[in-house]
Amino acid sequence: MGIGTKMVAVMEECRYMPKDGLNSFQHYSYTTAAGMFAKINAALTAQNLFTATELTLVELRDSANAKGGTEKHAVVMAKVTVTDADSGEQVFFTGVGSGQDNGDKAVMKANTAALKYAYIGGLCIAMADDPENVSTASYEPTTKNPPPKQNPKPSGGNEIVGKCADCGKGITQNVVDFSVKKYGKPLCFECQKKHKQ
Repeated sequence: MGIGTKMVAVMEECRYMPKDGLNSFQHYSYTTAAGMFAKINAALTAQNLFTATELTLVELRDSANAKGGTEKHAVVMAKVTVTDADSGEQVFFTGVGSGQDNGDKAVMKANTAALKYAYIGGLCIAMADDPENVSTASYEPTTKNPPPKQNPKPSGGNEIVGKCADCGKGITQNVVDFSVKKYGKPLCFECQKKHKQ
């Protein structure tokens, strides 16, 4: 079995990354690097594949924050080399990430983002926290089919933007925001009542 066949198996295993973390300060859920890398590592090692990573600091500069202060802003490029331990064959993919911090973590944040985006692009991973999606909602596919299209507007005029993490019922943005803030995940009204009990 060549590296191509093994990478197909890895891509199948890692086709979707759920939101497994909650930012309690800004009240949003996100895909953690730890959860993502653990899933990718398990899929790679199951195929006898290993990785080496090269991180390059592209830019480090001062940047103004929203409060008028100054923070460090870093941009990092990550190159990931995947090697087949059986054949020695290799594949490569790259990603770019940025990070900003008022302490010493700007480069670390950029490193993590660059690695995440390298894997997202290299393995064609569908992400729950798409950076172009202004919603905090996510879908969790249960089959190999592509994600469902958003449902039409319900009678109240609010657009369905996601689904309940417990029962799968469609929910609006306001419901998503409230339930993520209060319960740490998107829940419909009925499932919120169950969590109160």
